[in-house]
Amino acid sequence: MAITLKEETILNEWSTIVDHGAEYVLPVLAGIQERLREAVMPGVCTWAIEEVQSSGLFSKVRRELIVVRLEEFKDYRMYIGVRSYGVHLDCCRFLTVEPNVVKKWASEKLAGSGQALSAPKNILIQQDLRAWATVVHHTVLDSVSDAIAKLGKDPSLMQRGSKGFLEIW
Repeated sequence: MAITLKEETILNEWSTIVDHGAEYVLPVLAGIQERLREAVMPGVCTWAIEEVQSSGLFSKVRRELIVVRLEEFKDYRMYIGVRSYGVHLDCCRFLTVEPNVVKKWASEKLAGSGQALSAPKNILIQQDLRAWATVVHHTVLDSVSDAIAKLGKDPSLMQRGSKGFLEIW
C-alpha cells in the first residue's frame, strides 16, 4: 500500500535538475543510502524505498521514494526522490510532520494547529531534530554533487538551500 504525501504536511523542501544526468539515478540513490549508513546517527534511523502517492482526489501520482525515519521523532519523515526526467536527473527532498489522527485531533483542540504536539519541546530536542534533518539533507546534496562532478560540471553551482519553515543550516 502506498504512503500518501500530503502537501500540508511539508515543512520544507529542496529540489534540483541536473542537466543530462538521467543515467545517474541508481548511483545517486545508492550514494544517499551509503551516506545514511555511514552517518551512524544517534537513535534508530531507518530508511526504505517505498511507493508514495500524491494526495490529489482525482489524480493520484505514484512514485518510489526513499522514506527516512528517526525513532526519536516518529511524526517526522524525510522523502527523497531521484528520477530521470527525459535526459535530465530530477532530485527532490521533502521534510514532513505527520502526527497520527489522535495526536493531530488533540493538537488542533489544544493548540489550534494539528502539528503543535509534534513540535520539539525544548531547544536541545529542536537541535536534535535539526541535526537529523541536516545530515539527511547533506546525504542528498553530496550524492547529487558526485553525479554533477562525474558529468564534468561544477557542483558548487548547485543550489544547496531549502525552502520552508524549518530551515536547514
